[in-house]
Amino acid sequence: MNEQLRQAASELGEMLTTAKVKLATAESCTGGLVSMSMCSASSSADYFSSGFVTYTNEAKMRLLNVDVRTLEKFTAVSQPTAREMAAGAKAQSGEAVSLSVTGYAGPDDGPDGTPAGTIWFGWGLPDGTIKAEMRHFSGDSESVINQAALFALTRLITLLKKANE
Repeated sequence: MNEQLRQAASELGEMLTTAKVKLATAESCTGGLVSMSMCSASSSADYFSSGFVTYTNEAKMRLLNVDVRTLEKFTAVSQPTAREMAAGAKAQSGEAVSLSVTGYAGPDDGPDGTPAGTIWFGWGLPDGTIKAEMRHFSGDSESVINQAALFALTRLITLLKKANE
């Protein structure tokens, strides 16, 4: 595993432990890499409870309660879907913090024409707000997946720091 991912997961874990909250993840294109990163850090059971890998639209609907109308209108790679995935991970796990990742890692563009490397993220924060953001990463599929997982973790660290100011 990428050392940057391990370090970000450790830093996030310390923050979550201090705040006495846990994280649940909802991943699509990263296939569980964010969850694996969290599990690789020490004492991970203190701050990480569950990860949902919902690669298909059907899984997003069944496991995270993503609305079929959202998927039909906006596609799986969209702000509304990332937000609903983050909200679903919080609701299904009962945790105070969540993150979601959905996108096209490549090598091909999405069937709707969305370019490979386009990734949407969602973060559910302890105060109940859901933030979302899109990034475009370049490189092969593995590189995009690694960049997306690292961004998901580091942005959550930033968001939690801002929430505590």
